[in-house]
Order: sequence, then structure tokens, then C-alpha cells
Amino acid sequence: MSSNLGTILSMIMVVSFLLLGGDMVCLSASYSSLDSVSHSISYLIAKERRCDEDYLSYLESKYEVSFYSISTNYPVSGDVVTYVIGREYNPLIISNTSLALKVKRTTVVGYYG
Repeated sequence: MSSNLGTILSMIMVVSFLLLGGDMVCLSASYSSLDSVSHSISYLIAKERRCDEDYLSYLESKYEVSFYSISTNYPVSGDVVTYVIGREYNPLIISNTSLALKVKRTTVVGYYG
């Protein structure tokens, strides 16, 4: 009887650790995806030589991210722009609320072309 009870209790621990591991893998994959999107956005800002509100809203809708801060309002060609983008992640077991994943990147406007 105690062997069966021990097996049941240990299975609860195993399932919780599997959920935690799966959550960590999904969190890592989401951060990696956000990092690759940030490189694409850096390339597009450098290539298009613009970083105004219309272009940023276009990038937000295309890549499904949120811009949290931009270092300069109206950069010209050759200016360095630092920006922070983020996404929401809804974890299974780590937290009851959604987590905000943020990536900070820097690019030079007009570097390509």
C-alpha cells in the first residue's frame, strides 16, 4: 500500500517538473524568436533609413511586437537608434500572469544601401 502511495506522490512531482521544464523550453524559444525578430527590425530600419511612428506601427503589426522605447524621435541617416521591443508570454506553471519579454537593440539608420 505504501509503495503505491509513494508512486502516486512521486508522479505528482514528476509531472510538475515536466511542466516546469516545458515552460522553460517554451520561454527560451519565445525569447530566441524575439531576438531574431529584433535583428530583422534592425536591418529594416537601417535599410529604409526611417524610424518614424508610421513605420514603427507597420513593424509592430508585421512582426507582432511592441516598441517600448526609442532613443531619438526623428533620426536622420547616420544616427544611432536604440530601441526596446517586447512580447507577452503566458506561462503554464512559472507565473499566474503573463511575462513581458523584452530585447534591447541598437542600429545605425541608413547603414545599408
